[in-house]
Amino acid sequence: MKITLALAGAVLAASLTACSGGDGADGASGSYCDELKSAKTTFDTLSAGDLSELEKGFATFHRLADAAPDDLKDQWKVLDDAASSVEDALKDAGLSFDDLPKIQAGQVPEGVDLTKVTSFAADLQKLNSKKFTDARADIAQQAKDTCKVDLGTS
Repeated sequence: MKITLALAGAVLAASLTACSGGDGADGASGSYCDELKSAKTTFDTLSAGDLSELEKGFATFHRLADAAPDDLKDQWKVLDDAASSVEDALKDAGLSFDDLPKIQAGQVPEGVDLTKVTSFAADLQKLNSKKFTDARADIAQQAKDTCKVDLGTS
C-alpha cells in the first residue's frame, strides 16, 4: 500500500511540474499572467513531492482555469476537470488534503478504506493522460510566448 501511495504522489508531482519554472522576462500583463507567476512557489513545492500544498495547488488550477484567455479555456478545462476528479476521488476515499502528507509517510488514517485509497491512486493516473499532457504543453507554450513565464513541459 505504501508503494501505491508513493507512486500516486510521484505521478501527481510529475504532472504538476509542468506548472513550475522560473519567471520569464519582464513585461507579462494581465491577471492570468500574474496568476501564472504567483503560482510558481506552490507548484515548485508540489513538484518536489510535498503534497502538503496539494489543496492550494488545486485551488490555483481552478483560479487559472477561470482566468485563462479564450484560446486556452479548453486546455485549462482539461486540467481543471482532472484536478476536480482527483478531489472527488480523495473525498470518496474518506481522505482530506491534510491526510496526504501522513499517507505519503506511510501512515493511513483510522477509518479510511484502503481499497478506496487505491482507487484514488489510480485516479491520479488521469494526470498522465495524453489529453492532459497535450493541454499542459499548449498552456506552457502560451505562457512562454505571451506571459514570458517558463512553465516547462516535463
